[in-house]
Amino acid sequence: MNVQLTANYALRSDGTQFIVSQRKIVDPTKAPGYKAAEGAPAPELRERWDDAGYYPLTSGGLTALLDSVRMRTVAASDASCLAEIGELLRQTTQELTEAINAGLTLDFTVKLGA
Repeated sequence: MNVQLTANYALRSDGTQFIVSQRKIVDPTKAPGYKAAEGAPAPELRERWDDAGYYPLTSGGLTALLDSVRMRTVAASDASCLAEIGELLRQTTQELTEAINAGLTLDFTVKLGA
C-alpha cells in the first residue's frame, strides 16, 4: 500500500503497521560546512520522504494517523488566528476525504458529519 494523503503526507504499510511519511525539501546550501564552488551553479533542491509516525494496523490506528496528519498540517502552518486554523483543518480534512474516496468504489463514499 502506498497512498498519497496530501501534498506533504503519504501512507504506507509494511504489513504490521501503518506508516505516515512526510515530504521534506532539502536545500544543500543550508548544510553545515557547505561552501559554494566559485563559478558553479547552486545545487538543486531535492525532495525526500521521511517516516513521521507509526500506527497500529487497526481502524483506531487509521483514525489516529488521519487526525495526526490534520494536526501536523496545522502545526506547520503560519496561521495567526483561530479562524485560520479552522479553515486549514477544513481544507486538510477535505483533501483527506478526497484521497480516501478516490480509492473507493462508486457505491461507497466517506461523508464527514453524517
